[in-house]
Amino acid sequence: MYSSIDDLLADTVIEARVTFRGLACTGWGIAGGTGCRIGFHAILSGECWVRTPASDAPTRASAGGLLVYRPTTDYLLAHGPLVSAPQTPVRLAPLSSRDSDRSVGLLCGYFDGGVANAALISTLPEFVFWPSATACPAPIAALLKAIGLCAHESNSRAFLLERLLEPLIMLVLRTVTVVPRSQLGLLRAHRDPKLRRLLTALHRQPSRRWTVGSMASVAGLSRSAFAEFFHQEVGQSPARYLQNYRLALAARLERRGGLSTDELARQCGYRSTAAFRRRLKRARAGQATSASTRQLGNGEFLFPLDDQCPDTDA
Repeated sequence: MYSSIDDLLADTVIEARVTFRGLACTGWGIAGGTGCRIGFHAILSGECWVRTPASDAPTRASAGGLLVYRPTTDYLLAHGPLVSAPQTPVRLAPLSSRDSDRSVGLLCGYFDGGVANAALISTLPEFVFWPSATACPAPIAALLKAIGLCAHESNSRAFLLERLLEPLIMLVLRTVTVVPRSQLGLLRAHRDPKLRRLLTALHRQPSRRWTVGSMASVAGLSRSAFAEFFHQEVGQSPARYLQNYRLALAARLERRGGLSTDELARQCGYRSTAAFRRRLKRARAGQATSASTRQLGNGEFLFPLDDQCPDTDA
């Protein structure tokens, strides 16, 4: 494990998008994720209550508070402690309005890292929550204060806020994240056109009878140079990476249902159903330290699994 996030961020362009900026007035509750991206809620003024998976009881949040969350996080942001389900706000108002009837100033949105979204999500804890400005680390609190001032300016354009939010997620990630070596290697691989070309082919044609030689040919390298280069950049051998990807793909297809074991084996590149069963069983039950167990369906691949459609004719 690496303790530094800097290598990961150096290989990733993260863009912020604002989906709401304003006052939520009496009677509201916000829950739900943001597709396959990291979401956020910044409390700019007033007070609200936040339920997270870490506690059964809601926590009071005030100006300067921040919630950053994975898309699957079960959370609730609400105007009062007794709200237990999402509710549409009775009324919304601009931040510049003088409405003070238990109104809460919110800035909400998400961060988009493009093809690196899966990697970014997996490096973030389920959620990060600081309930107030005093609870935030000093650099994050200072940046949130500047973001709040900009958000309250009625003539501030959304893109200005979004540019300010981009260093915010970098600070959050640097504060709370420990990055697996495999994540760093795959993001470095994304920057190399030879490896990106190969990984795209592997993901699109997992059923193909791949060899180190055929992989080297796609990458445009000699067999020996390719094997050394792949291991150096990705952190594992080409054969191990392909095996892990096929097993993760098999787990996803099995959850969807509708395929026999023979068909699952064929789509995932196994000619022997018996060997496929043994390999999948070992990966499931498996040793906690094995690469296939660690990677089975957890997104430690260059592209999210759900974005890949196997070419079963290969």
